[in-house]
Amino acid sequence: PKETSFPAYMDMLINQKKRKRQDIFQKADLPQKYGYKLLTGEAHTKDRDKLLRIFIAMGMTLKETQRALTLYGFAPLYAKNKRDIVFIIALNKGISSVDTVNEWLTENGEEELSRSAY
Repeated sequence: PKETSFPAYMDMLINQKKRKRQDIFQKADLPQKYGYKLLTGEAHTKDRDKLLRIFIAMGMTLKETQRALTLYGFAPLYAKNKRDIVFIIALNKGISSVDTVNEWLTENGEEELSRSAY
């Protein structure tokens, strides 16, 4: 089977979850224009946190997140990385609040999700 592209995979998930991109970017605290560009592949980020914001806001599962990160060209979340563990737990618990994840990161002495430069 042909590998799905990141934009195609995200489109499929957004449709499956019946989400509106506008709402996702708002929840992710990312500028809409930038969010759209990330999802269409028009803009590429080296900052995994920006994608994680979107994935959390969408309520993606750990499996979906790992696949999306891989398709995008990032390493999947790694259970031996203390910061990644926070994301893994949040995704497994179905947390879709970036603020909650940031609180957990802070409580664990990790850096919050980076904010958009836009």
